[in-house]
Amino acid sequence: MHYIVTNKVYRYPLFLLLIFVTKLSYAAVHKSPTDDRDYLTFTLPNQLKVLVISDPATDKAAASVDVSVGSNANPKNRLGLAHFLEHMLFLGTEKYPEAGSYQEFISNNGGNHNAFTAFENTNYFFDIKADKLEPALDRFSRFFIEPLFTEKYVDRERHAVNSEYQSKLRDDGRRGYSAGKQVLNPDHSMSQFAVGSLDTLSNDEGKLRDDLIAFYQRYYSANLLSLVVLGKEPVSELKRLVEEKFSAVENRHSTPFISEVPLYRNLPKQQNIKTLKDLQQLTLTFPIQATREYYREKPAHYIASMLGYEGKGSLLATLKAKGWANGLSTYRGNDLPDQSSIELSVSLTDEGLKHYDQVIETTFAAIQLLKQHGISEALYREEQKISNIGFRFKEQSEPIHEVTRLSHNLQLYPQDSVISADYLMEKFEPELIASILDQMTPDNLLVTLQANTVETDQQDPWFQAGYSVTPISSERLDKWTQPSTDPALQVRQLNPFIADQFEIKPADHILLKPELALQQAGYSLWHKQDQTFKLPKADFFFSIISEQANRTTENAVMTALYTRLVSDQLNETLYDAALAGLDTRIYPHIRGLSVKISGYDDKQQQLLTEVVTSLRQAQFSQNRFTRIKEKYAQELKNSHKDKPFNQTTGEVYNLLLQSWSADKKLTALDSVTLEKLQVFIPQLLHKAEVRMLAHGNLTRTEALQMAQTVQAGLPSAEINANSNSLPVIMLPKNYELTQTLPLDHNDSAISVYFQGNNRETETQAEFILLSEILSAPFYSSLRTEQQLGYVVFATALPMRKAPGLAFVIQSPNTNPIGLETQINTFIDNMASTLKTMDAQQLASFKSSVISRISQKENRMGELSERYWREIDRGDTDFDSREKLVVAVSALTLDDLLRSYTQLPERRLTVRSFGEQHRHHVHTHSLTENCELQIARLKLEGQFVPEVGS
Repeated sequence: MHYIVTNKVYRYPLFLLLIFVTKLSYAAVHKSPTDDRDYLTFTLPNQLKVLVISDPATDKAAASVDVSVGSNANPKNRLGLAHFLEHMLFLGTEKYPEAGSYQEFISNNGGNHNAFTAFENTNYFFDIKADKLEPALDRFSRFFIEPLFTEKYVDRERHAVNSEYQSKLRDDGRRGYSAGKQVLNPDHSMSQFAVGSLDTLSNDEGKLRDDLIAFYQRYYSANLLSLVVLGKEPVSELKRLVEEKFSAVENRHSTPFISEVPLYRNLPKQQNIKTLKDLQQLTLTFPIQATREYYREKPAHYIASMLGYEGKGSLLATLKAKGWANGLSTYRGNDLPDQSSIELSVSLTDEGLKHYDQVIETTFAAIQLLKQHGISEALYREEQKISNIGFRFKEQSEPIHEVTRLSHNLQLYPQDSVISADYLMEKFEPELIASILDQMTPDNLLVTLQANTVETDQQDPWFQAGYSVTPISSERLDKWTQPSTDPALQVRQLNPFIADQFEIKPADHILLKPELALQQAGYSLWHKQDQTFKLPKADFFFSIISEQANRTTENAVMTALYTRLVSDQLNETLYDAALAGLDTRIYPHIRGLSVKISGYDDKQQQLLTEVVTSLRQAQFSQNRFTRIKEKYAQELKNSHKDKPFNQTTGEVYNLLLQSWSADKKLTALDSVTLEKLQVFIPQLLHKAEVRMLAHGNLTRTEALQMAQTVQAGLPSAEINANSNSLPVIMLPKNYELTQTLPLDHNDSAISVYFQGNNRETETQAEFILLSEILSAPFYSSLRTEQQLGYVVFATALPMRKAPGLAFVIQSPNTNPIGLETQINTFIDNMASTLKTMDAQQLASFKSSVISRISQKENRMGELSERYWREIDRGDTDFDSREKLVVAVSALTLDDLLRSYTQLPERRLTVRSFGEQHRHHVHTHSLTENCELQIARLKLEGQFVPEVGS
């Protein structure tokens, strides 16, 4: 890599001469009034744009580099090169040549790392324990100064990219996206294949490395990079670190790649795409003018918000009433420097698929109504008010997410607006809104219809999705140009849920943890008034725990239907509330159902009353029931087409938590009628226990009032008798169980799960620490070195309090028997590593684990979720984290070796054979399962005990 070393020699004197220039390039950052972090933006002499963020209270540091090039710049003879470079950049630098050293350092210090390649940009990011930022930045920066691109890894990593490509071949999202490229202008680079394969990344005579270096030198230039660093140090110290680490990045004075041709041509047209899953999706795409420069006015956002509205009189409400749609979303589609688009996507019912032309006609009626009566200053001001409130009380996200988002924003917006740009709505521009709506016509339309029943006559060359492209007849266009008016359609009304009161209420006394404010007749309420985040927000959760919820498969599906029907019945109300920052989730679980209301506390009581009323009344129309039942059946069928590794891992949970399989649920669902459901609902709510949590800007009195609303609205519970324990099947000792799933996929997958002997905190600590030690070498060995697949990971897999450890692989090139052999070999080999581990190494791993366990919550909702988990498990001292930290700290090398030696004793393997691997194994291997053994264990009451014997 002499070319990089040579350039580096010349850059350091330049850095020393121009250091003063850096100090003159500060820009103030507009931040939320509630944000107590310090921000500083500047530009290095090499023109690298930088934002540093000081948060003295953070326990995680983070950094992200955004490169202003992505798959848009792939050479036509090297499709996927940008993505391949993203993979290769991690595999060694001159200063840190070991391929896995960066990953290992981040992982061993409580951190995470990743990268992604988009159309216009490539983003690299990590987080780590706050006191390890400097050495992490040193490693991170070298990727952009002196990467090795070692030849042996060039050839290996192209197989990893190909594995990633192969793993998505049966993903309907990827298939539809790829097929959609076939109707784009072929002269635009977005029409090209972007992932990369062994064919597009061929390495004849080592030419791939040459092309890789040429691409890197062309685009990985300091003037196309933006960097965000978040740490606990003052901004002045963070700035010094950045100057020290990143001033050596070469400025090659590169220019961004832009395809200066229209993305769409020869519109209107329709593309039909055949799906693998049972789904029906209609998408209307309207190419419009470029809108990036209007980030302060957001005309496209206004249009999308009006058409995507789900409240009374909305397009979705109208389509639902006709039985044609289950969901709708409107959003800005392609957002490029020189052009953009607005897309409206409708999830169709079976009837909607039959009437999709009328769905399109109704959509144009809604667009016409918006043009005539919906360009309203009052509605724009309401959107502006919602955005202003959102920015005023903006909560912090996790550092790794924050730096990733902001590093890309640095490429798009002025430095002072890098945080606020997403929230700005400064000026109502009716002419601008009208001009964009004038571009949303039938003549300027791409109709995309996706379903597994459509007829096709072509095939996408990359993902093999069937598709067809047809012109749209003049008769259809005339119908859409002059759509019939629908009296159900209305212009959006003003939102009744927007908060008016933002006072932070004084607390009577400071609580360090939730306290039991109510316990009577089957109802309990835990309350804690927030004194940490100090926002006018609150979380109110309640769970209805019923023995009827999961007693039979039919009960389980009726519980699910009940929650879905209530959510759908309330959708118009819940959507208004969500727009105003007040979110509601109603969902089933293995012991009943839960409701979570989160957001501004001002109107929470009003919303809670409506939710409880709907739960109690539970009167549903046959139309609504039929539509929701159909959608639920689709989801159950489609679960069989999920990613193989997700299904193998999910089956571990299904077997050990005694969940009903999707097949059994489908069978039970078929016989459920509306009448049967109406009989079941009172049974579900009878003799139920209700647990509640109120956390946030709520006084004790207010929390009790909300609890009273729940008590008054729902049937009286009898006693707090339901156990906190959800039993987990105990795997038998020294008896390997294997479950084989018959999945329709090219790749094979395996999840090998090891279970702890009990639920003791000490056992949980052992498994978490083992996961920390094993995860990086497992990935390095089986993914980087052996190239067994794109999806390779080892992870702690606890169930309730029962500790577990899983090794997971999805592979296009090796069957599950071979994968299991390699997992076994890895486990055997790691025994010697553990035996030679010294006290200092163990202390480092323990420190990393403790940093993960103790990671502080960045949002109030995250803390509420932790409290809720503790309540659910009966840990009402709210100190399970602290106990786990103590247990990890106390572990010795002998403890770890003992636990590792016992690891294989309780083992469950779930696997699936890819289509290409089934012909080379015995039939017994394809059908081996352990359902009877698991059922016997359940009958015998073999569950993971609280303590060891």
